[in-house]
Amino acid sequence: MLNTQQQFTEYMQKLTTLMQGSELAWDRAFLSQLENTELLLPVIGAFSAGKSTLLNTFLGMDILPVGIAPETELATELHYGENPWLQAIRHDGSEERLPVEALAEVNKNSADYSHLRLHIDSPALKAIAPLVLVDMPGYGSSLENHNKALAYYLPRGAHFIVVTSVEDGTVTQSMLRHLDSIKTFDSDFSFVLSKTNLRAPEQVQEVSGFLEEQLQLYFDKDMSVIPLDNKSATAFYDTLVAIDPERLFHNLFIDRLKDQNIDLLSQINFASNVVKNSKKDNDNAIVSLEQALEDLLRQRNRTQQELTWRYSGPLITRIINAIDSDLHNQLDRLAKLTATSNAPSALEREIVDIMRSNLTNTLKREMDQISAELVEEIAVSLAQSNNTMVALDDNWAKNIADKTEGKLKAVSGFVETLSEKFPSKEGAGKAYRVLSSILAITTNVLNPVLELAIVFLPDIIRFFSSLNAEEKARDKLMNSVFPGIKSELRKALPEIVDEQLQTLLNNVSNEFEEQINQQRTLISTYQQEREQQQASIDQQLDALQQLSLALQALATTYLYR
Repeated sequence: MLNTQQQFTEYMQKLTTLMQGSELAWDRAFLSQLENTELLLPVIGAFSAGKSTLLNTFLGMDILPVGIAPETELATELHYGENPWLQAIRHDGSEERLPVEALAEVNKNSADYSHLRLHIDSPALKAIAPLVLVDMPGYGSSLENHNKALAYYLPRGAHFIVVTSVEDGTVTQSMLRHLDSIKTFDSDFSFVLSKTNLRAPEQVQEVSGFLEEQLQLYFDKDMSVIPLDNKSATAFYDTLVAIDPERLFHNLFIDRLKDQNIDLLSQINFASNVVKNSKKDNDNAIVSLEQALEDLLRQRNRTQQELTWRYSGPLITRIINAIDSDLHNQLDRLAKLTATSNAPSALEREIVDIMRSNLTNTLKREMDQISAELVEEIAVSLAQSNNTMVALDDNWAKNIADKTEGKLKAVSGFVETLSEKFPSKEGAGKAYRVLSSILAITTNVLNPVLELAIVFLPDIIRFFSSLNAEEKARDKLMNSVFPGIKSELRKALPEIVDEQLQTLLNNVSNEFEEQINQQRTLISTYQQEREQQQASIDQQLDALQQLSLALQALATTYLYR
């Protein structure tokens, strides 16, 4: 276990002890998440970059399929296990236990599965835990599998290993788009130059320098390229260690832990005000919260009626315009591809790649903004219509809004823990519903659109089956292909986007409802205790004060040092 993981786990264990017998609401599943979370490191690059060979060398065994054609069609997580076995996950979340020897065959039947987990007895994997390497489908694998793997792991990857071979020696447009998508999800990457044993040292140095210049120009900061011999396991291990898993784990959880502490202190302050209040004031507060629930329902229904013209319609227009703009920006490159012998296939792959990158970045940005607007709108409405609550907590609506928005943004790593550790979604509670819905906004729009693109693009670009003059190709791209893509997107997007926006609205509303009900319960509980004279007002206040001081001291020791 990492030092940071141990520290946070110890914090939660002590917090659990402190909270025993308390009426305050807190996430009891958090401790399990800290203990079981793994940091996924997807390894991406062209199929010819030697990713699987590099990983086999690191593992000390030839277990991942390699060849002159793409062999990895399914993303394969590499987990340490004393008893080797293959875990094949279907699209519906169900699993199949298979022997390790079935790996190559499963990749041939990739349509049946979402991704794989390979459990093998490798000391190298044990040594890097909780880092988990993921062998990703290369850029040359099937479009559908490549896109699905990226959509699944982009929000889940704690850090990415980007591999290009010394034979390629450049950062392609496709790779730059992938790197841009990684940055969109606030992740980072290490850039590896593979197969360096195939070139002289001075050539490797020259290629490394050229790649670093490209990356510096694109990302406006110095970035190091790590040259690796595909036959050296030690060098790859050093690359992984340099990633600093302690920092990754810290960044993954620290904000949530601090937010939880702040929320508990806020609840204590709220409960203290309940104890100080008269029964009449507390009864009025409960009535106010019941009114807030009614207001919430009205607000949700009103927003639901406005979803199409306020959010869905404008969002679809911005998505289509953004894709069209990117396609026009790549017009020269696309026109050159029409002069190749496999023009239709090359065009399809490039266009889908442009669409994937654009959709990923646009959807993430747009949905972050829309979710923030929905949360703020509900919070403002509740605050304006429920002045009674100010006596208990002058920021009660804002506190609920901040808590909801924090959950909506926590879509990396933690979502993986929830979705993988709980067999059923019900087991994860409301946190699963909220967090999985914001993650699904990207994947549940991105995947169907790209699948449709793979279907309709061959018809749109079929006239490129023979060589075309570049100028003629430019004309056809601008006047036929691009408008055709916009038309198909205009037909496909409304149903997909509407469904996801409705899901987002429902989950935001559900989270507000949950928080309001928690406050109702808190008021009722402390008021009832006082009426039954289980404790004097001074005793109740003293107990709450002591709990507050203990929580602050605990946070100071573990979270703010």
